[in-house]
Amino acid sequence: IRGSSGSFEEVIKQGQHADIMYLTNRGEVARYRERGVNARFITGGCDPTAHRMVDNTDPLYQSDVAFIGKPNTPERAECMQLLAKKFDLKLWGSGWEKYGLSVAATDVYASEYRQICAGAKILLGWNIDPTVDLYFSNRTWYTLGCGGFLLTAYTPSLEEIFGRGKELDWFETIEECCDKIEYYLQHDEERRKIAKAGYQLAHNEYSYDKMVEQIIADIRKEGLRLKAKE
Repeated sequence: IRGSSGSFEEVIKQGQHADIMYLTNRGEVARYRERGVNARFITGGCDPTAHRMVDNTDPLYQSDVAFIGKPNTPERAECMQLLAKKFDLKLWGSGWEKYGLSVAATDVYASEYRQICAGAKILLGWNIDPTVDLYFSNRTWYTLGCGGFLLTAYTPSLEEIFGRGKELDWFETIEECCDKIEYYLQHDEERRKIAKAGYQLAHNEYSYDKMVEQIIADIRKEGLRLKAKE
């Protein structure tokens, strides 16, 4: 949607036919409503079946720091290049080779995701656009749901959902990211406490079941009829 005007226009056309269209960022809701789409914000969430804690003893998945994703922005690539020089970093995803960085695997599925979260002390989050209100990757919920400790780039209004240093932590500059990594690598108990709180928040308040409950409540509020299963 954010990649080209053509794809955005196509989504608008589809959205205009929907009773409600959900966006997993709050910052673009008004943009869609201006085009006649009944857009609503929903946070996204975790799947209790796919996203859960597991034991990990496989060295392949163990590291001090891990990032799951691609080098989609120059800032993200620059950050990972620096972190690779300073820390035990493992990258999971394609495209890093052109930046001189090796990857543990180019594709990550749910089973691998759980093991990465179990094996890495710190999981990094880095959103493509850091300016959109409450816009962040669904990997935020996947990581918390798998019991990983998440250190993520700040998104506007992130503090409305998470407590800083309570369910996760965030940074606003590469320098601050490095400082936070160094701190949490030296404070194991605090890091584990935050990861546990993040896990509980994700599963208790932001599971897919909770998302469905919100959607059903919105449908009823709009006076729409739920279609019975045939």
